[in-house]
Amino acid sequence: MTILQILSLIGIDILLSGDNAVVIALAASKVPPHMRNRAIFGGTLMAIVLRIVAATVLIQFLDLPFVQLVGGLILLRISYNLIAQKEEDDPNIKPSDKVWGAIKTIAIADFAMSIDNVIALSSVAEGILPIAVGIAISIPIIIFGSKLLTSLMERYPIIVYAGAGLLTYAAGKMMVEDKGLEKFHILIPDSLHLVVPIAMAIILVVAVFVKNNMAKEAKATI
Repeated sequence: MTILQILSLIGIDILLSGDNAVVIALAASKVPPHMRNRAIFGGTLMAIVLRIVAATVLIQFLDLPFVQLVGGLILLRISYNLIAQKEEDDPNIKPSDKVWGAIKTIAIADFAMSIDNVIALSSVAEGILPIAVGIAISIPIIIFGSKLLTSLMERYPIIVYAGAGLLTYAAGKMMVEDKGLEKFHILIPDSLHLVVPIAMAIILVVAVFVKNNMAKEAKATI
């Protein structure tokens, strides 16, 4: 486990968790002010545990045939959604005025919105320890630094595009290394194991960047 790997996992989790801080704030909004921090802390702690448990289970299946291929396709979709401009509805969250109710709402809502995070982290990391450390560090940052993180991503969109490129590279690497391809005699030369993921990352990021700019120009002309 290296510092660079931990930092990359933290960065991925933060990039994919833009809406989670809003959900947590909404879920705790009806809790009395003097109890609100307790609800947020408890919900955050439970959310960390749920994510780690889910990643522990998921990572056990990555060596099975075609699991990496399917995971890579899901990760490609996640990468696209990260940078594609789209209208999203507000999450349907019912706040509770009780601390325990808010804790459960926070944990369940965060987990439901973080399936993509778990898949991405499990795909990129080698082992559960880096994932656990990355999640434990990133979730508090997401919650308590949500406004700063949001403003940085809005001000410097390249951060989000770079993150999408990293996820796409990870998706391509998973797909070309899937053991199930050997059963169908689909062999990708080792020399292309680096080229294919990089090419996929460049193509996706450039294509979505062009698409987003065309959408902006179309809106400007209306």
